Amino acid sequence: MSTRQVLCSNYHQPVDQSFCDPDEKPATEQECTTAPCSSVNNRQRINDQPYGYPKDPGRHPGHNSWNVPSTDNQWRTGPWGACSSTCAGGFQRRVVVCQDANGRSNSYCDERVKPAESKSCNSGPCPLWNYGVWGECTQSCGEGRRTRLVVCQRPSGERLSDYNCDILDKPLDMEQCNLQPCVGSASWHRRPWKPVR
Repeated sequence: MSTRQVLCSNYHQPVDQSFCDPDEKPATEQECTTAPCSSVNNRQRINDQPYGYPKDPGRHPGHNSWNVPSTDNQWRTGPWGACSSTCAGGFQRRVVVCQDANGRSNSYCDERVKPAESKSCNSGPCPLWNYGVWGECTQSCGEGRRTRLVVCQRPSGERLSDYNCDILDKPLDMEQCNLQPCVGSASWHRRPWKPVR
């Protein structure tokens, strides 16, 4: 059995494990094998030659056997960005780069274990405006006003701040009522006397 240390790092700096996805954590233990690893031999060939010079110049470097992922190269992930939507399904993205043991950019990481660069988020339903019944009018005639409660809520009933709902769709919470003139409110108004011409 062999062991290794696995650290959560962000751009070459160790950070708390809570910043990394636990489902993507590499193994810390493995069974030892006595058979020689072919990838070690292939990786050794990288160190024997300058970058970009395969032993057989007639073969393209991208197809040469020394172009294999090295165990020293690892995928590094940045923090997840903000969700593109607050509800009804959005996406989060993060930077995923291949680096060697010294933190330098590298092109040869195992694509089969590359961490995800995006994931879905905030898939729950959007909050909606909910409103109660109109209250009593402030006057029985002559332009009164009445109000009602209008709130932004999740389908579960949780109340939210108004900015979580579409403000353009907000129902009225106040309106005029009993606009008819009051009976007996009409009266005569006198003006000063004027001489007849």
